[in-house]
Amino acid sequence: MHCKQILGITAIGVASLVIGILIGHFEITPAKPAWLQRMSKDGDPKYSHHLFKEIQAEEIRKNLQFFSSKPHIAGSTQDEEVLVSHIHKTWQASLHGAKIYNYTVLLSYPNASDPNYVSILSDDGTESDLSEKVEKILSPDQNDPTVVNPFNAYSPSGVIVGDLVYVNYGTVEDFHYLTRNLSLNLTGTVAIARYGKIFRGDKVKHGEIFGCAGMILYSDPADYVSGSLDRVFPVDWWLPGTGAQRGTLLQTNGDPRTPFYPSTSSAFYLDERDIELPKIPVTPIGYNDAAKYLSKMSGMEAPIQWQGTLNITYRVGPGLASPFEKSKIKLYVKSYNVQRSIKNVFGFIEGQYEPDRYVVLGNHRDAWVFGAIDPSSGTATMMELSRAMSQLLKEGWRPRRSILFCSWGAEEYGLIGSTEGVEEMGKVLGSRTVAYLNVDLSLAGNSTLRALATPILHKLLFAAAKKVENPNPDEVRAGRKTVYDTWVKNLPSSYDPNIPRVGDLGSGSDYSPFLQLLGVSAADVRYTYDQKYSLSSYPMYHSVYETMDLVSRIMDQGFKYHQAVARLWGEMALRLADDVVLNFDCVQYAETLKRIVMEAQRTYGPMLQEHRMSLDPVREAVEEFHQAAKSLQGRAEKINRENPLEVRKINDQLMQLERAFIDPLGITGSIYHRHVIYAPNRHNLYTASSFPGLAAAMFDIENDPNQERRWQQVEKEVSVIAFTIASAASTMQDTSSIGGVSGKY
Repeated sequence: MHCKQILGITAIGVASLVIGILIGHFEITPAKPAWLQRMSKDGDPKYSHHLFKEIQAEEIRKNLQFFSSKPHIAGSTQDEEVLVSHIHKTWQASLHGAKIYNYTVLLSYPNASDPNYVSILSDDGTESDLSEKVEKILSPDQNDPTVVNPFNAYSPSGVIVGDLVYVNYGTVEDFHYLTRNLSLNLTGTVAIARYGKIFRGDKVKHGEIFGCAGMILYSDPADYVSGSLDRVFPVDWWLPGTGAQRGTLLQTNGDPRTPFYPSTSSAFYLDERDIELPKIPVTPIGYNDAAKYLSKMSGMEAPIQWQGTLNITYRVGPGLASPFEKSKIKLYVKSYNVQRSIKNVFGFIEGQYEPDRYVVLGNHRDAWVFGAIDPSSGTATMMELSRAMSQLLKEGWRPRRSILFCSWGAEEYGLIGSTEGVEEMGKVLGSRTVAYLNVDLSLAGNSTLRALATPILHKLLFAAAKKVENPNPDEVRAGRKTVYDTWVKNLPSSYDPNIPRVGDLGSGSDYSPFLQLLGVSAADVRYTYDQKYSLSSYPMYHSVYETMDLVSRIMDQGFKYHQAVARLWGEMALRLADDVVLNFDCVQYAETLKRIVMEAQRTYGPMLQEHRMSLDPVREAVEEFHQAAKSLQGRAEKINRENPLEVRKINDQLMQLERAFIDPLGITGSIYHRHVIYAPNRHNLYTASSFPGLAAAMFDIENDPNQERRWQQVEKEVSVIAFTIASAASTMQDTSSIGGVSGKY
């Protein structure tokens, strides 16, 4: 080889080396593909602005007019055919698709030709003071032949005659007062309880336990009226004396004949004799009728805290006073159970990059009567939100993750549609759902936002509320321009007055099967009434007076509060669907756990110490959880968004955290409730308990004759809590280690 050739080859090699060094020094890299650049960015913020603009109050009004125009109790033609068909066709045409799911379930109805009632039965067999069998028509839009008369679902039929006893709200503490403090024997009595404080089914369960033969439920004006009884509907939104609250008594969720399995065509159905249903007849009445019976009662005067605001002296009984001392109360119930078909409707928008991750939005469709508040204010809002999102699709928007809209059937009977849906599709929804966002009803009042959520969603809730314009012009003039501003003013947190209060999730709506069975993080939002009113719920709850007239004339004339809820709901959904890294705050969860432990220590600490027990194992687990949460949050903030696998890994850890609190064996003896941190109170299905297993084990423990067994249960519950929290902490650790042990062997 010639010298020149050798020199030439050498020169080329040197040049190649120099170019390589330069490339490395100046980091000259090929351009990233466009799809990766798009995939690495959060959704365009302009779509949030466009969504807010697209959501129209007038469209919500039109929706509510349609959905509340006729009664639509679950299982009826109006609910299962007319409304289902409308929702399905709307979503099929405007979204990426829609589907109907059918279930055959056990429902309950009153006998239209033989209505339930209460009366006073004299010793010669004469009946007097009969309760109203139907609610009085007070506005033209209530006059419909398909209105279902007041009843309590799943009450057995029967005719009960017995002495009347007043049990206040029917809490277990109320029954303890009557039987322990007053030494009353309630066997064979007819209890009369006022609605409020706890779930009506728990009132009936307590009545059964203490020997009552039947129960009458009524809405006392102390809990449903403020001010003069002359100002009730149709003048104002307060409950009139003829209003009666319908509602289920079912203690379990879903079709009681197919526990833990869906009521599909292949289902095995238990015989009705083998399922857990109420055992004593029950019926609701209005407070005008309740006054007729309560005013005639004998016995000692009820305690001051038991006194309602009827113009009577409340007495506990049992029995009636002279001249009715030989008379009894007659409870006549002819309700019946029957198999009916119900439907869920799903509409979906398919995600562009992570179509197998679902942001689920839900509202139930069925109502006891017209349901203009519960649930149709929420249904009308959901339909407008889905329409607005369909317009974004036309503008070129496509969410990163899929969005699923759910219209649930038969929620009022015991979360039947959502529970059956979760039971049927739990394997898919459990592994793929990012979060469940529920709006049972949009409007229970027009004072302030009210939200329930698991702690991991608090930050997202606050951020969304800060973006939504305040629907109250008086609040805006006072300088509170956003929903968040009024929320923090009217409902400040008990531990930090600079942030709003967020309640815990019990089992009052369709979020329950997602949280309790699957461990999916959930939230429920609505506008509510001023908390200066000591109300048990919004006044017209489950009565015939929940109509379009009530909502449009008195509660939300311009539908601006509905619009605000739609915008908040939509903003939360957009962020969960479009943000590269999920806006989940696991550190907030850790801080919440610390507060729960402190409260548990204040409540149970002295008694635990007396039995040589402590919450130290739980405290240690919470500290471990806190450290893991800070580490995960730090990695999430520093993540390389251009690495899709790294993003997916972090998001999965955030999304799966809530699942780590699920105990498959159930909480407090109920396999329906499995979340170790939050589950319904054992004596009130509506209210959440923190550390529910421990709360149940400690309840009334000093009166249990088997002290050794009860304290063993307490010891077990402390162990379960500590183990579960430590296990949840391990899910947040860097995936290079397992349970805190290095992956290098």
